[in-house]
Formats: sequence, structure tokens, C-alpha cells
Amino acid sequence: MSKLQEQMAWLAEVEKTPEYAAEHVKMDFAVGVERRMEQAGVTRAELARRLGTSAAAVTVALRGDANLTIDRMVRMAHALDATVHVHLAAKTCRVKWYEVHDGVRQEQIAHAQTWAKVQKEGGHGQAIPLAA
Repeated sequence: MSKLQEQMAWLAEVEKTPEYAAEHVKMDFAVGVERRMEQAGVTRAELARRLGTSAAAVTVALRGDANLTIDRMVRMAHALDATVHVHLAAKTCRVKWYEVHDGVRQEQIAHAQTWAKVQKEGGHGQAIPLAA
């Protein structure tokens, strides 16, 4: 077995552990918080102010270094006028989330914004993603 195959086998085993799953969930949450912050135009300093904490504490949470409780996650979401959704599914399931804003999926809104930007700037030959 090559070194690469050994490393791939090791990684496959690590991915089966609860610790790996916990880190994955923390990172998914951090990505969601950062996406929501961007949507709402909220900086880390502003989020910290809303939470009554320091910008450094927000940075730690967004790096995935903090032990985030459900309570802390909900408080962060509330500060961003958002909600936390928890879903449990069998490991064999593939789950895909869609954000719907006023009846329109978020990805469709993003595609429409891209189209509008290209139209405004007069871009030609650019690939425009189609809404699914």
C-alpha cells in the first residue's frame, strides 16, 4: 500500500468518528453565520456588540475553535435576525437545504443578481448560471 493510500484509508476512518462530525457541524455553522453577516451587512465588531462580547470571541467562534452550545448558536442567529435549523438524518441520506426568501430560493436570487450585473456592465460571453 502506498503512502497516499495509507493516508486516504486513515482519513476514511477519521471521517467516521463523532469528533470529525462535530467539527464539520461547527464549520457549517460558521459558514452560515458569515454568509448571514454578509447578507445583512454586519461586521464582526457589530455582531460582537449585538452579542455583548468581544470581536475576538466572535472570531474564535467563526474559526470553529469555540465549544458552541445550541444556546450560543441560537443567540448568534438571533443577533443576525436568523434562525438555527437542526436536522437529524441517517448517515446514508444526502440532505440539501434551500433558503427561500419570499417564495424564491436564495440561489435563484443570486443568479438573478449576476444576470443584472452582467446586463448593467454590458458583459458579453460570460456564463450566467440558470436557476434550477
